[in-house]
Amino acid sequence: MITKEEAYKKAKEYLDKSNTQYITIDSDSIKLEENEVVSYGKNEGNKLNIFSVCFGQLWGMEERSMFVDINADTGEILYIMTPHGYIDIKE
Repeated sequence: MITKEEAYKKAKEYLDKSNTQYITIDSDSIKLEENEVVSYGKNEGNKLNIFSVCFGQLWGMEERSMFVDINADTGEILYIMTPHGYIDIKE
């Protein structure tokens, strides 16, 4: 299982590599959800241990929170949660 620090690093690397614009990554609120049923993407319906890493994006004059969800066992980035739904990760 990866650590919170590794989850933060993977999320930051992905956001930077994919040119996703963000203004903050909240390392203090990274949370581990154990045996969580995945609701979206290619792992939909599976129970996984997931790290959720929150990042902020500017939408007009306000900052909106979004999350990078990472498989805590393998380190695979699963998807990004936005206020409008999820975004699949394209490798």
